[in-house]
Amino acid sequence: MKVAYLLTWTLVLLFVLITQNGAASEHDSDSCLDCHTSIGKFPAIIDDWKNSKHAEYGVSCGDCHIADPADPDATAHMGSYISPVVSASDCGSCHVAEFEENTRSLHALGAKYYELDFDNEGLPYLESKIAVDGETIVNHDATVNGCQACHGTNMTGKSTDDPSVWPNNGIGRINPDGSLGSCASCHTRHLFSVEEARKPESCEQCHLGPDHPQAEIFFESKHGSIYNTEGDEWNWDYEEWVAGEDYRTPTCAVCHMSGTDELDPTHDVSSRLSWELETPISRRTDNTANVLGTSISDGSTWQEKRDRMYSVCEQCHSDDWIANYYENADTAVELYNRKYTDSKLIVEELREEGLLTEQDFDEPIEFKIYEMWHHEGRRARMGAFMLGPDFVQWHGFYELLKDKAELEEMAEQIRLNAELESQLGTEGTSTGNDVDTSSLPGFKALFAIACIFGAVFVSLRKRG
Repeated sequence: MKVAYLLTWTLVLLFVLITQNGAASEHDSDSCLDCHTSIGKFPAIIDDWKNSKHAEYGVSCGDCHIADPADPDATAHMGSYISPVVSASDCGSCHVAEFEENTRSLHALGAKYYELDFDNEGLPYLESKIAVDGETIVNHDATVNGCQACHGTNMTGKSTDDPSVWPNNGIGRINPDGSLGSCASCHTRHLFSVEEARKPESCEQCHLGPDHPQAEIFFESKHGSIYNTEGDEWNWDYEEWVAGEDYRTPTCAVCHMSGTDELDPTHDVSSRLSWELETPISRRTDNTANVLGTSISDGSTWQEKRDRMYSVCEQCHSDDWIANYYENADTAVELYNRKYTDSKLIVEELREEGLLTEQDFDEPIEFKIYEMWHHEGRRARMGAFMLGPDFVQWHGFYELLKDKAELEEMAEQIRLNAELESQLGTEGTSTGNDVDTSSLPGFKALFAIACIFGAVFVSLRKRG
């Protein structure tokens, strides 16, 4: 009886172990790789994974891609359910601290910032408008391939079958599970390389161009110059990445993410920012709510954030050097704030006088004041904090000076045109006849000539 009892339980245990091992093997990487290799699918992905830290530590394909049937992005696949979208939350099941830090950073809010502009008929909305059969619609394709490629799409309630949200690895992607961010934006799949994310070229995919030229500024700076000449010799994949031992000068990741003797590494790229340099008017990040109504980073004061960045600078520079550097950069930002405020007043006065339409971005002067902060204003401010002299001066404050001169002339011309229209309109109606003067022969030509003479008069008066 006892032998039979033991034999029965032995068989039960063997059955459990066999079925558990069978279930595990169904989702392990070997089964995925064998199948995909046999049909010749995704050879580059297979090679990337084999060379990754994930493979080294036994993180299988299923650990990232197997989904619960109830998951919003679950897709039936070979008798299982998988998700092509590996969300920030999925990565956070192992990388807990990194997930939490990234979630509170400005990176994670990328898609939300985009939606704020799009929903309020801001510039991305207007760029996407198109007339089809006489009806104005908003075609989403331009922004999917433009703004949202970096900012991220909103996959809430949508699947990978929807081209308006997928493919996308934008840094602030709103995932089907509600989490924010795509870790693959910096650690591209399926290698997920630390070395790649530490190099400035990784950031360059988004942080470049006229409106956020951090990459160009970095490569112009002395930091970038040293990186370009010596970077190939640095220890990019060392876990403890130490200044002076593994690298000689900072990259984007060093300043915004890497640790020091006094500072822990972080994936909250906003935690060391003492200024908002991307907004029309810069302000300190002193637990200030951003336009979305949430605190910038962890809600610490701007002085605390400055101290963190100061710790990074101290690895190479003296206290006097750092203090003077920050004083000059702070002053440059404050100078920009005054210049932009004075220039914006020109446009606001026109609007108050009823000389601009209610629609934004339908008149040249509105583009000019927008580019003043969004393009050259950002270049000037970011250049001041990232050692980019050409961006501070010729791409920055020189352009700001030129912009104001053009704004003043535009404003004067708008007022002159309005005055001429008023006078011509009065003359056309003084006879008492209900005649639309714009329909009279030659009226448009006469009006154009009057505008030309007005412009010449303005120019001569300025020279005098």
